[in-house]
Amino acid sequence: MITRLDHMQLAMPPGEEAKARVFFRDLLGMEEEAKPEPLASRGGCWFRGGSALLHIGVEKDFAPQRKGHPALCVTELDQIAERLKNGGCPVVWDEALPSRRRFYTADPFGNRIELIRDGDGFGQR
Repeated sequence: MITRLDHMQLAMPPGEEAKARVFFRDLLGMEEEAKPEPLASRGGCWFRGGSALLHIGVEKDFAPQRKGHPALCVTELDQIAERLKNGGCPVVWDEALPSRRRFYTADPFGNRIELIRDGDGFGQR
């Protein structure tokens, strides 16, 4: 029986860890976690925000995920939207479901990321 989602992995091109850190750590406010060996030598970064775990792995023939995406619940949705805009990231509000405040952005590699107001998450209702 499945008990919970442990983590989600997104891909990035080789050698782009610095860009991943700026986006996930500095703009989204996630904490970087050390990758254990032998995984650390493969490159990439791991991040945690609350109980959300994102592993950003290196993919040689990288192609961004433009539809599939993680959805992260956040307590300061408007502040994060502003920080992302100021950091040069897209912020596209989705008003298809008026009872849920959320927007989409993209990491520096073009992967789609959804940010949704904590309490409005699909698993929270």
